Amino acid sequence: MKIWYYEGMKKILAYFAMMTTLLSGMMVLNAKPVMAAGCEDSTFFGLRPWYYKLTTQINGKCEVKSPAQNGIPKFVWTIVLNIMTDISVLIGYIAVVIIAWGGYLYMFSRGMPDRAEKGKKTLIAAMIGLIISVLASVIMNTIVTVLTNSA
Repeated sequence: MKIWYYEGMKKILAYFAMMTTLLSGMMVLNAKPVMAAGCEDSTFFGLRPWYYKLTTQINGKCEVKSPAQNGIPKFVWTIVLNIMTDISVLIGYIAVVIIAWGGYLYMFSRGMPDRAEKGKKTLIAAMIGLIISVLASVIMNTIVTVLTNSA
């Protein structure tokens, strides 16, 4: 009974240390407040607002540009791509958590081949998911930049 308690506490402490490290790293990512002074397009933890790259300064106030200025299709596609980028960033965060979980499974397999294999498969799948989400984010950022900078 005492051995089970020790093993359970060891797992809980390892999981707590892993999550604390992950969350503290995410908090440092981007400490700028959303829409600070001026009309800069800020992000929060890498997540952008739906109006990213659509703001302008009018009478000293930051406002979303009218769709008539750049055309409705461009306006709508910018919003859609901003939301899709946020979704891919969230998927990336989830993939990082799953990588940590796979590493935990692999570390605490205790020499059992089936548990070690499960940890390896989890790590590989999460790495592939992270790579896909990063590439999707890069592609969408490029499209939004080209779309907003074109005349």
